[in-house]
Amino acid sequence: MSARRSRAAVVVLVCCALLAAAASALAAHPKKGAHFSGSFSFTGINGFKAPVAFGVSKSGTSLTGFKYSTLGCFGSGGFQKGVDYYTKPGAIIKVGAVKVSGSGRFSVKGVVFKYTAFGFTTTTTTTLSGSFSKPKLASGTLSFTQTLGSGATCNSLVLSFTAKA
Repeated sequence: MSARRSRAAVVVLVCCALLAAAASALAAHPKKGAHFSGSFSFTGINGFKAPVAFGVSKSGTSLTGFKYSTLGCFGSGGFQKGVDYYTKPGAIIKVGAVKVSGSGRFSVKGVVFKYTAFGFTTTTTTTLSGSFSKPKLASGTLSFTQTLGSGATCNSLVLSFTAKA
């Protein structure tokens, strides 16, 4: 009789473990049609943090309009108090669409974005990976390299981010 109870207890435990795994797998899918915003983990400038933003497609299979900001190849001269330099056009890097796997993971490599101002072009190459831990919470790592028109690298960083819907 005790062997029978032991088997029943094992079956119950296995079923509970499977249900818990299924629940966490469901939680890893992004909220369809949601807009996410967040920031990088480092301290910002003038009290402003570098933003990350994206949407989720209605099907939930891709991120749409992924963009982030960095001061990157910003020239010398310092920062004026009260100015959010992360919102300036030259600071916003557009990655675009990123596929989301069935497990809620997303990644893209080598996306190139060019910005030209005053006759100078900065090329930013981005690689990003991340995942959804909850339908309304994503985190990941983003790396980028920026080069000037001359080919000189002026910035290369790896940053962590979180974003919420």
